[in-house]
Amino acid sequence: MPSRGAALGDALSSIHVTDPLLDAFSEPIRAEAAAVEEAQRQEGLFEAAIAGHEDLDWTLRVVAFHQNIWVSDPDGNLSSDTRRGCRAELKLGLGSRSHTVDWVASPEGKLASAIERLIAGPRRRLSPGTTCAVFDAGIAGLIAHELVGHALEGDVLQRRRTWIQGGLPKTCRPFRVEDDPRRGRAAWKTDDEGVSSRSVLLTDDDRVAGYLLDRTSAAARSAASTGHGRRSSFRDPVRPRMGCTFVHAGDDDPAAILSETSGGVFVRRMIAGHTDAVRGVASFIVTDADLIEAGRCTTPLEPFVMEVRGRDVWSSLDRIGTDLVFDACVGSCVRDGQPLAVSVGAPTIRLGVITVNC
Repeated sequence: MPSRGAALGDALSSIHVTDPLLDAFSEPIRAEAAAVEEAQRQEGLFEAAIAGHEDLDWTLRVVAFHQNIWVSDPDGNLSSDTRRGCRAELKLGLGSRSHTVDWVASPEGKLASAIERLIAGPRRRLSPGTTCAVFDAGIAGLIAHELVGHALEGDVLQRRRTWIQGGLPKTCRPFRVEDDPRRGRAAWKTDDEGVSSRSVLLTDDDRVAGYLLDRTSAAARSAASTGHGRRSSFRDPVRPRMGCTFVHAGDDDPAAILSETSGGVFVRRMIAGHTDAVRGVASFIVTDADLIEAGRCTTPLEPFVMEVRGRDVWSSLDRIGTDLVFDACVGSCVRDGQPLAVSVGAPTIRLGVITVNC
């Protein structure tokens, strides 16, 4: 929970005041987290799913927050905002094996599938090299966050030329990436400089369509802030930050995307995204994936490091599903030592080229 207080930064910074009554929210926050856990218990999801598997252990971690803020812009205009979020992570264990599920609104299918793969026994190790990958609905939003969002943050563009400014290859499918801080977990309608947030279309097929700007980076481009200026506390400098970054839905049937894939991997969960915005290379740890053989998921795979390149994403993304899903994975982003809760979204997509490093 952030500390209370206020500070005045440089001329283009703002006064950021955390709610003086924030301490009063501690009990409701704890109550909300307990209510989430208890509701999940009462629904009987665990009992039904683990019937016959008494040796299956589980741990549910719930994080919730509710924050009221007031922000004064450089002209002294005062605005307020309320930011709240709740996320949960379920860890299943069976002997020496474990499996983690990011808890979403309708988790029944994911839970049953996770338990089925957990009790199936040892996983297969994937050999290094390149392969095709189908990403479950919601997951590919992490790729958009790392490869697109970070390459179009205003302060990053001020310091160096990013890969995406060099021009994009022709897309196989209409491919649009957008960031809207007004939606998803920890949404904000007013940023930490007192600017109203708005949605920004970042890419539209094979062209850059917009940038994420705070007051400082906007002034450098002779433009207006997009309301993406955020900081972790009043002690930190403002940076342009992503809110909810997502890939627009396409026209392909999600089930057909898998059934028409002869071989590759089906990615269900990945974490620890890292990007080189100059080279356009991002890496992730894939913690949950299955081998695809003849159009269906077969053997569960051991965790592996996956690398994707921006130009390969544009030139080999050949299927985009209709099933846009938000917040299918627990998300936070750290930039310059400042953590921020973020959201992502995506439909089921297929990339023709990913690299398995280990």
